[in-house]
Amino acid sequence: MAMLGVVMAHSSADILITKSFSNYWNLANAIIVIVTPAVPLFFMISGATILNSKKTYSVGYLFKHRLTRVLIPFVFWSFVSTAFFQHIDPNTGFSWSLTLKNMSLIYHQPVLEAYWFIYPLIAFYLISPLIKALVDNMNDQLLNYALILWFITNMILPFLVVTMPSQWANIFKVDSFGNLFFISKSLGYFILGYKLSKVDTKKLHLSLNLILSIVLIAVMIGINYWTYHDSSVHIPVTGYEPSVFVPVISSLIFLSFKIIDPKIPLFMGKVIEFIAPLTYGVYLVHGIGIRLAQYYVSNLNFLGVFALATVISLVIVWIISLIPIAKKYLI
Repeated sequence: MAMLGVVMAHSSADILITKSFSNYWNLANAIIVIVTPAVPLFFMISGATILNSKKTYSVGYLFKHRLTRVLIPFVFWSFVSTAFFQHIDPNTGFSWSLTLKNMSLIYHQPVLEAYWFIYPLIAFYLISPLIKALVDNMNDQLLNYALILWFITNMILPFLVVTMPSQWANIFKVDSFGNLFFISKSLGYFILGYKLSKVDTKKLHLSLNLILSIVLIAVMIGINYWTYHDSSVHIPVTGYEPSVFVPVISSLIFLSFKIIDPKIPLFMGKVIEFIAPLTYGVYLVHGIGIRLAQYYVSNLNFLGVFALATVISLVIVWIISLIPIAKKYLI
């Protein structure tokens, strides 16, 4: 679901920047709110799996297995992507010198904007043995305290800065101070995923989770609509801007799937087990998938682009997965 959310977010980019305020544009504007938790969920899933694994203490395992599984596909698809987008650009065309120049800058900037997610993820992998040692030796009270500090300094205070009148906003500007605690909001999501993975689902009620999720999403859609249609209002609820709503709705979604997981029908479980290993590959390929889809579907028809791009990306990655060595190193 997080994977589909990312593809949807990028498929709707072209229509959203038009700000046409048509009914179809308003639909895209509503859907972008719904898929906003996609990237936070990826960080939370990563934190839940990595910080719960005993292998995380092994630095050797980290460099031999985890980092290679992330870095090699990332570098490969960065090269393919920059070559592909040059090839289809009528103003440049493919150029080895330009491709190599773009690749030489990969340490400083992604070749595609969508690849920004990989950079903090690699950082978290590198420090994951240290984070695991930290969280394993924390009691619940300290872990909750750390997450509260993260929420205040990386969500609430920046949210106040961008929503309050300028004469008041400066009071809450504490960017450097906030970063002293948890480096970035991404790391907070990483640790939040670990925290929520420990929650006992027997004490949770799926219906309550779903109702709260729907209500919050409806509120976010309403605020987003208001923000776009009233220039005097700026209350961020989408993208990766500071929003107090996103951590809450992401947590509710995470816990809802945690409740549902044991109850998934066998057939659906097999479908998920088939698609799940392809998600990182789809993330890396979906930029190309979207561009290919736009050859056949208008770039403003975001639902059509999303559907076709998802199919194209899945098929590309699935074909690669049939080749053992390619499956191991390229997706």
